[in-house]
Amino acid sequence: MTLLLQLILNGIVNAAIYSLLAVGFGLVYRSLRFFYIAFGAVYIVASYAVFALANMAGLPLLVSIILGLLIGAISGVVMDKSVYLPLEKRSASTGVLFIASLGIYILVVNLVALFFGNEVKILSMGIEPSFSIGTLVVTRMQVVQFFVGWIVVIGFWFIIRKNNLMKGIWAMGETPDLVVVLGLPYKFMRMLVFALSSVFAGIASLLTALDVGIDPHVGMHALLTGAVAVLVGGVDVYRGWIGGAVLLAVLQSIAVWQFSARWNDLITFGILIITLLFRPQGLFSPKRRREER
Repeated sequence: MTLLLQLILNGIVNAAIYSLLAVGFGLVYRSLRFFYIAFGAVYIVASYAVFALANMAGLPLLVSIILGLLIGAISGVVMDKSVYLPLEKRSASTGVLFIASLGIYILVVNLVALFFGNEVKILSMGIEPSFSIGTLVVTRMQVVQFFVGWIVVIGFWFIIRKNNLMKGIWAMGETPDLVVVLGLPYKFMRMLVFALSSVFAGIASLLTALDVGIDPHVGMHALLTGAVAVLVGGVDVYRGWIGGAVLLAVLQSIAVWQFSARWNDLITFGILIITLLFRPQGLFSPKRRREER
């Protein structure tokens, strides 16, 4: 029982990271309606920028983290300005955007591997101190991950509810033409979507890299985790993204208890397939009337 409780505690901490990934991916997928594979590329850009600034340029870690998040946000905006937006102006289909996004991901991963190598890079040296909660053990980094992740995710939820510009961004996924007709700054809103998405990816990446390090190929796992959480929870419901992330994290922890970590992918995509077959609108989305389907 102690092992199960420890794994559930670990799952709750992982849920904070998964929620960041879900919000980052969901912002672009919900607002622009295309599968943003390059989200995985942005995920690694921020951490490798911090590694370069801290270990190669010799900047303090905190300064490197701030600059790394800024570089990650800029990279997301540049990807949109240089690739996605020109393609959309030419009326490219979502399939073309999908392939272009995949191409960006492959290009970035290979460039990072070329300059930094394929081995794991460690951002934080030394052994993390741990604390005991009864029979359970939690590390300092897990505490940081839990509080930073949930504060950012919950804080952003309040901003969405109160800020009119964020409400306009939310409406982009439903009626993009209406946004232009109403005179809202579509280009600025689009840029903000990619910047915010990249910041969420960067925070999740850094919280993970500071704990276990990073390599050029971890971005795909982060992308799939965020995408599955959004699709399982419900694309059109912010709380659904969070619910999907928590569900994935906890079920993966239980799978480790019953089987092993090798079965996590089966759990992840098994839930996705079952959801798409029996509740395609998402587990946490409100039921729609028959005439709305």
